[in-house]
Amino acid sequence: MRRVEENQSYYRSIIDKQIPQKNSVLYKVASYAGKGTMRSYNVMPGVEVIYNDMELFKPLNKTMKIDVDSIEINYCLKGHVEIKFKNQRYAYMSDGDISLFNCQTDALYCDFTTKPYVGITVMLYLPDIIKSLNNMLGTNEFREETFFQKVFETDSCIISNANESVEHIFKELWVLPDKFKTYLMKIKITELLLYLLSDSDYKDNRVIYFSKTSVDKIKEARRIIVTRLDEWITVGTLSEMVGMNATDLEKGFKSIYDYPVFSYSRIRKMQRAKELLIDSNMSIMDISLACGYSNGGKFAKAFKNEFNMTPSKYRKSGVISKP
Repeated sequence: MRRVEENQSYYRSIIDKQIPQKNSVLYKVASYAGKGTMRSYNVMPGVEVIYNDMELFKPLNKTMKIDVDSIEINYCLKGHVEIKFKNQRYAYMSDGDISLFNCQTDALYCDFTTKPYVGITVMLYLPDIIKSLNNMLGTNEFREETFFQKVFETDSCIISNANESVEHIFKELWVLPDKFKTYLMKIKITELLLYLLSDSDYKDNRVIYFSKTSVDKIKEARRIIVTRLDEWITVGTLSEMVGMNATDLEKGFKSIYDYPVFSYSRIRKMQRAKELLIDSNMSIMDISLACGYSNGGKFAKAFKNEFNMTPSKYRKSGVISKP
């Protein structure tokens, strides 16, 4: 079984090509939807491993449904994902996070558009995975009614930062050699499942859920920041402008955008400065003012700290490289 083929309506909006290969199927993202690939391996009965390396321009907007009981385990190596559930709660994943979904959970959309996403998905299909584990380990210990029971009890998902052992397994999965790859996958997936089933870490649901009202206010705060880059707006002032407690705003902003308010504002100012240095005829002092710096020296220092060169040197390098 392959997740993409079981959920064609879910993936039809982004998949352009499906290329069967020796031990896998490569799915290419359509150019109008983004770029990148998803590579699927059927590792053993009941287990599919998908390597995701993609950048999407729009969210996946349909509820994913699979006819058999199944669990989706995701590990985010790099990237950021916003997940909206039917109960109007939002959750977020970023670098180093692991999530466990019951595939009957109503996730209304998953938004990967904030930054390129690199990660591994492990699909477990019941009851086949139970038989595979028992056969591989020579036991009858694993039973369907108790297999990841906590995952089937939640109406959303379980998300937490992966512990060192789980992180190590996923990173090894990412760099497996081609020779004996599927055999090594069997070993690594079995190791992963034994860690997750024996360790209570994944059961401690550390994800912070946000209501739609809170998410809307946090996104409004971001809109204010990016449209007023010539100002330095404090968290306190921003919280008053959007009508949200400053502590909650700071916590929520970091969950959604991966950075505290001040750091995010500084990064966007520096990105804007780069654009203006190459694409405009503004003086460096005027660019400094447009990015919220009244002191040219402080602007130059901040720019150099971010990009390892002064604004004037960056402008010269950009002019030289232009056709």
